[in-house]
Amino acid sequence: MNIWVVSGCSSGLGRCWTESIIEERGEKVIGITRSQKAANKMARVHGDLFIPLIADVRDSELLRTKLTEVGDLVGAPNRIVTAAGFAQFGTLEDLSNEQIRAQFATNVEGTLNVIRPLLPMMRERGSARILVVSSMSGTACWPLLGAYQISKYAVEALSDTLRQELRGSGIEIGCIEPGPHKTGWATTYARRTEVGPAYDAEDLIARSSCGFTIEDPVASLPFFWKMFDAPVMPRRIATSPEFVELAAQKAQDMVRDWSESFAY
Repeated sequence: MNIWVVSGCSSGLGRCWTESIIEERGEKVIGITRSQKAANKMARVHGDLFIPLIADVRDSELLRTKLTEVGDLVGAPNRIVTAAGFAQFGTLEDLSNEQIRAQFATNVEGTLNVIRPLLPMMRERGSARILVVSSMSGTACWPLLGAYQISKYAVEALSDTLRQELRGSGIEIGCIEPGPHKTGWATTYARRTEVGPAYDAEDLIARSSCGFTIEDPVASLPFFWKMFDAPVMPRRIATSPEFVELAAQKAQDMVRDWSESFAY
């Protein structure tokens, strides 16, 4: 039986995926969340299949200690999902360095803080998969989301680098790029900084909306499970067809720009 570690398990896509793992597959999830209240509720619903781990993904030492302890208790995990993260809104001019660092501390360092302590255990199992959660904002940009987008671009590089470094270890790395879902990502869990007077705030807000279909989180499940059920873990997968069209056009534009570098 697979043993999972899911960060960000108590809300959004992380909650949806955790419930699917337990309810549809009957497999055990070590769920990382900062909320004791949410963890207690999930434990009551899911019983022994949900093992709460109360920690902030920014706290590397606490995570290392707790993940090692729980791994010794329930067995070495062979599935990781790094869903913890948040979005910081604001122009790059208006955001402070501290706000940008906070974005990185959770979205980038927090991803590594979950993965690194588990790698020795996963090597022992000989076959394992890690799903790094990026975003469509990891390959495309809109106004007001600069800090988030920079962090998700970094997560894309993190995924690709781990894949190369872990080649031959039996640990596969995949990256999922979710489109917009009804998760509270841009509302309940977002942080916002007021747009400064040098900008037309209404224009920026209008252009920051991608206009794509906003899906229920369950719409992500076929893509999520493809990452784990495919004979070979896909390197990356997107959940929005509209975004794939946008990303494909962007890739063509980049190829054109590179080609034109040598046109003179």
